[in-house]
Amino acid sequence: MKKKLSIIIVVLLLLGCAYYFGVGFLPATNVVVTDFEVSEQQDSMTIQTSIATSAGYTRSVKNVSDNPEKMKLKFYSAFGGINGSIGAKSEFNLPLAPECKEIYVLLYDDYRLTLAKNPTIGEWERIK
Repeated sequence: MKKKLSIIIVVLLLLGCAYYFGVGFLPATNVVVTDFEVSEQQDSMTIQTSIATSAGYTRSVKNVSDNPEKMKLKFYSAFGGINGSIGAKSEFNLPLAPECKEIYVLLYDDYRLTLAKNPTIGEWERIK
């Protein structure tokens, strides 16, 4: 009986740890860019993000695009469960290639165009 109880406790602890830390390896598909600033050299951009739903935090971002003209950003959730904040960040500094013209963000089920470089004036603008 003690052996069965020990096994159940270990399994429950493992499941709890998997939930607690596992969420941090899942993409956060509810992230929106709230503000951005391009460096004077035009070689990096700092973006401010927020969560579009009532729960969750971001901890990291990755550009998953192979095309240097388009940046596709995939954000990852913070550790600590659904509303965990371990490692949470809302500001990210992105390297900006000179040929980059568009920045997309994974929002729910698709990458949405969020920021684009205006070809006429050469300035970055938010896409509504």
